Amino acid sequence: MNNVGQDVGFADEERPFRFTFTLMYMSLIAAVIYFNLISQCTTRSLFSGAGAMVIILLVLLGIERYEHQHLDPHLSQQVAVILLLARIFLVEAIVYLDCAHFAPLLYPIIPFSAYFSFRPYVSNGLSLAYFLIYLTRLWLGYPGWYGSQAILTVFLIFVLLLAFMQMMARVIDQDEHRRRRTEHLLSDLEASHVKLQAYAAQVAELAATEERNRLARDIHDSLGHYLTAVNVQLEKAQAFWERSPEESQQAIGEARQLAREALQDVRRSVAALRDTDSQFSLHAALADLVRGVANGRFHIKFQVDGDESGYARPVLMALYRAAQEGLTNVQKHTEATAVTLTLTCGEEEARLCLWDNGQGFDPATLDALSAMPQHSFGLQGIRERVELVRGQMSVTSKAGEGTTLCITVPKNPMRLAYQEP
Repeated sequence: MNNVGQDVGFADEERPFRFTFTLMYMSLIAAVIYFNLISQCTTRSLFSGAGAMVIILLVLLGIERYEHQHLDPHLSQQVAVILLLARIFLVEAIVYLDCAHFAPLLYPIIPFSAYFSFRPYVSNGLSLAYFLIYLTRLWLGYPGWYGSQAILTVFLIFVLLLAFMQMMARVIDQDEHRRRRTEHLLSDLEASHVKLQAYAAQVAELAATEERNRLARDIHDSLGHYLTAVNVQLEKAQAFWERSPEESQQAIGEARQLAREALQDVRRSVAALRDTDSQFSLHAALADLVRGVANGRFHIKFQVDGDESGYARPVLMALYRAAQEGLTNVQKHTEATAVTLTLTCGEEEARLCLWDNGQGFDPATLDALSAMPQHSFGLQGIRERVELVRGQMSVTSKAGEGTTLCITVPKNPMRLAYQEP
């Protein structure tokens, strides 16, 4: 369908050129007929000669019409040669019938039409050939013709017409090439636009998927942590309900406080989504996190070295969520009595380590734990967050000797991306 549309467009835009070409035929042959009628031609029958010229004119117009409707713009070489020979024969017939000697002015039409069916050098060769033919006829038929003002005027008109039509053919051909190149570029642009729309749809889908995954990590890391802590306090309150009502009430109060902190964390997360320019202090956030987790089950030691200023917010948030999820895992899966959380902020990278003296596990089972639904969001979430900021996560553990989780992240992940080959 597109090719058909392009061919139709080619034909529609070529009509002015064909119409001009047709007018040239009609005007020149009409001029030849007119000069034959007004001149003193006695060697031939004027009306029969004029009638034959009209018939030849109609045949030439028929050739143009047929070529325009059925063969252009993909004219085969053999048909082009046949049509060229037909034009040469018909023009020579008009020259033969012309007794006023104006018909040679039709010669420039032949190289002009050949310019669009053959290479330019063929058209230029025909122009030179017709120039020599016309000059030879003058030398043989009119010795001393250069002394006749009338013949010299007609000769100059012939030369100027031949040169003008060759230049016009070149201009038209260049314009056709530019038009076809423009059509090709527009077609490529349209195809690129379609591809761009498809890519934009894919990017939008990937962005939506990434946003869903990020929200899933935030919900798990934030609410999951607080709900785990609330559950621990409620279990403690239930266990001490009869033995120590005061301690049970204290656990309930801590659970209530953790629930309020969970609500505040949700509000902070929503505010962060709306305002990406808000300040975030990793040191303060980790201190609040440690205070919220501290309970009678284990003692937490918290230590910070270095300055976090200059670190990208996603880097600081990744460290905070890793510490949050790590402490949640300590509460849920270990029997630790001592926990150490250290943060070291250097000039190029930051390192966060969380150690506990719990029961530990075999590191070989880490991948299996990641595949389990009850653990996948925690371990996978930490790894995904760290990888997003071009960091690294390592877990070392041994049964009965506790576990150490270490996160190392660069200060500026984008600078690392630009340095990669």
